[in-house]
Amino acid sequence: VAQILLTVLDLQDEEHRRNFENTMARLLELGALPVINENDSVATEELEIDNDTMGAMVAEAVGAELLILLSDIDGLYTADPHKDPSARLIHDVCALTPEITALGGGEGSALGTGGMAAKLKAAAIAVGAGIDMVIANGAHPAVLYDIIEGKAAGTRFYGHTPGQKEERE
Repeated sequence: VAQILLTVLDLQDEEHRRNFENTMARLLELGALPVINENDSVATEELEIDNDTMGAMVAEAVGAELLILLSDIDGLYTADPHKDPSARLIHDVCALTPEITALGGGEGSALGTGGMAAKLKAAAIAVGAGIDMVIANGAHPAVLYDIIEGKAAGTRFYGHTPGQKEERE
């Protein structure tokens, strides 16, 4: 295991980013499990970057194939499941349309409060880089096995056209 402390500036500065990418590549070559945290001790300026967005930026920097965001909700719903009993979990999102983005709510909304807006922002970064992303409920860690095995779990956002995954591997 290797802990990496990172700031958003490390991902935005070209030299810092290159050093981060090289470090990650080497750690993975060595079989180490990198644990990445924001370096709060030196991050003096709040840049309005949340953990979900930081995760997507890291996934993009290292060329990940999949980003998993664990949350307190099963995934993206058609409506706020706390208020609408007919809300349905959306299992697959092939395109981030304005209708999908609107499901994230806004600041102060019921859906936005739980961080769904931030997760959709992260999804835009991930799929824009060709990376699949899954939002799933972290209360059941075994869901990670289902996600890795490609089983339906949470909401999967496709960074590629479904069915093309075999070409990427």
